[in-house]
Amino acid sequence: MELFGSFVRPHGETLGFPARSGTTGVVKTLGNTYQFTVDVSDFAPEDIVVTTSNNQIEVHAEKLASDGTVMNTFTHKCQLPEDVDPTSVSSSLGDNGMLTIRAQRRPAKHSEHVQQTFRTEIKI
Repeated sequence: MELFGSFVRPHGETLGFPARSGTTGVVKTLGNTYQFTVDVSDFAPEDIVVTTSNNQIEVHAEKLASDGTVMNTFTHKCQLPEDVDPTSVSSSLGDNGMLTIRAQRRPAKHSEHVQQTFRTEIKI
């Protein structure tokens, strides 16, 4: 297992958030897959949105009160390396409230690199 990076706040500060399982938001490389886990146990699945754009994954959760006011919200962003296939991003929510995000690495190409822009949103 190779560690790749960590979550960052919008101002570039390293984000070490307390998660129930002891994770600190580290991106791991497992074979041809990048993976990270976020504790979203305080939110219902319909409160969580995972978005990818230009090799950045954002997890946003927002809990609303019955009158429509925001009770709880958070956003975690993670920058992935250039060799990630943005169309391969998937997520799964465990019974313990841990959201696992996975993205596949692209096979190495020897041809000229063409920059493509993708945006994907996954509603949990």
